[in-house]
Amino acid sequence: MTPEENSPKRRTFTELSQQFLVGIAFGGLLALIPLTYLSLSTLEMKPLYGEVMAALVLTCGILAVLLGKKFLQPLIAFLESLPLIG
Repeated sequence: MTPEENSPKRRTFTELSQQFLVGIAFGGLLALIPLTYLSLSTLEMKPLYGEVMAALVLTCGILAVLLGKKFLQPLIAFLESLPLIG
């Protein structure tokens, strides 16, 4: 092992913003899952539901920035394992 492998690499603003956007995209997918099980005509959107969904999306984005590849690698592997539609 060389000393360079143990030293933390500084991430650029571009990498951080990309990780944040990927985290937000995943959080958005997670927030939409409950909607697939409910009919939109029976769904009463209360302000609390919107706040919880927004908090989930932002939490995923923040976790993606803080944890970096440790958080994103399992998500990317999961998305790659899904079959393509078409």
